[in-house]
Amino acid sequence: MNKRGTLGRAWLILAALALPPAPGAAQGRAAPLTVPLAAEEERFAADFDAFIAASMRRLPMIPALSVAVSRSRGPIFVRAYGEADRERHVRATPHTRFYIASSTKSFVALAFARLAAEGRIDLDWTLAELAPDIAFPPEVRAREVTLRHLLSHSHGLTVPGIEFRLAYTGQHDRATLWRLLRGARPNPRAPLGSFNYGNLGYNVAAMLIERRLGRRWQDLLDELVLRPMRLNETLAQGLARSRAPRAAPYASLAPGGPERLRLAKSDAILQSAGGIYSSANDMGRWVALQLAAERNLNGLALPASVVAGTHRPVARMDLRFGPFARTGYGLGWYSGDYRGETLYHSFGSFSGARAHTSFLPARDIGVAITTNDEGAGFIFVDVAATYAYDWFLLGPEAAARNAEEALARLETEAARQTEAFRADRARRAARTWRLSLPAAAYRGRYCNAERGTMIIAGRGAALDVGIGLLRATAEPYTDVDTARVALIPNTGQVFQFTREGARITAVRTEGSEFRRC
Repeated sequence: MNKRGTLGRAWLILAALALPPAPGAAQGRAAPLTVPLAAEEERFAADFDAFIAASMRRLPMIPALSVAVSRSRGPIFVRAYGEADRERHVRATPHTRFYIASSTKSFVALAFARLAAEGRIDLDWTLAELAPDIAFPPEVRAREVTLRHLLSHSHGLTVPGIEFRLAYTGQHDRATLWRLLRGARPNPRAPLGSFNYGNLGYNVAAMLIERRLGRRWQDLLDELVLRPMRLNETLAQGLARSRAPRAAPYASLAPGGPERLRLAKSDAILQSAGGIYSSANDMGRWVALQLAAERNLNGLALPASVVAGTHRPVARMDLRFGPFARTGYGLGWYSGDYRGETLYHSFGSFSGARAHTSFLPARDIGVAITTNDEGAGFIFVDVAATYAYDWFLLGPEAAARNAEEALARLETEAARQTEAFRADRARRAARTWRLSLPAAAYRGRYCNAERGTMIIAGRGAALDVGIGLLRATAEPYTDVDTARVALIPNTGQVFQFTREGARITAVRTEGSEFRRC
């Protein structure tokens, strides 16, 4: 069940926001900056603050932003804008934790790189060495797939169920995950050595290292990265116990304004490929570390050579994400050209969240911007980041001009997407059920060995569907014995029920069959 952003969904705008050629909400509250500012940096901070504040007024549907800009010596700009919780009118601050989604990979990869540097693991250990009790088929090439392949998305594997259970349903334990790993098969579309981005490599790497060392990835991350850097506002576990302020998830382009989403992260679905909440304060320090490591500065909290080593490309590709080229991927970081310089970046998204983390070593500037929005905010974080880079690369006037063009396109596309959202809801509301049996016949428990257990319940004509932490009420669809179910908000999967006589025996969705159990 694939997650698709509200903006269509966001890829349409990403394509529209291609950079032009280089030319011939209320104010956020500042956190104390950790380094003195040069005159140029003071001008930038004033311009950038004014730009974001004005943009938030133009795009009032964006709930909140967490923003940090850093040099190698430390953060030079740390702000938060908007409301972390609109229903309770809780303002976002530089201390508010935002979910950074797949930007987690850069943290986890560094923890594993430190383990390797200390001789506690070897990134060239193979799948066969780390899982000797599994008889992988020869085509999996278990004696060739290494931890380095797993952390660079070049492992060539597919293992149905692991990513879904870890990121969305929470229906997992060690025995279940290990059982699923036994079903590893080669990915025919991305063989060993070719790049294929996803969560699987990081999920499997964490499973293998936990088994070898007897330590969970969260505990290793805390020991090797978070505590040495004193990132006290970064969480990878203990959400249920934490009273720290966290941003709630929203879809800003829903008709009628930002819509709070029911799917939010909990401890059960914080996983090694996407499992961190962090603040503007901490993300500013995280980006500063990357820049300092590239400059091989002394006195860093972590070894510069190890940090910089995670930036170096392992896998190669020729891709783009909006204005950002992607030609290499190291351990947690993409690399590619940005206006003639190498930009490293690690982005992330989830239901009601988007994170942009990047740095440009040649100009000693890095940006971390996170939002609790999967709509207009999904794209705006990139617009704001390019403004920051263009300010230093091209000058304030060019940065403002380029950003204005991008904002105008974003406003137009956001309005179109909101109208499309409204029309889609109207079409769905007009449908009527075409079930061949009473609703009670469809209720019950359905199982799939890879994807888990589905419960269909409800009263009267309602069919309430749940797979672990995922919950949704089914809607009528167009064919007999079908339903539309949005287990992940603002998506929609078609459920096809299998009828045998007077009994529903199975549900099929997106190529998977759940049998009544």
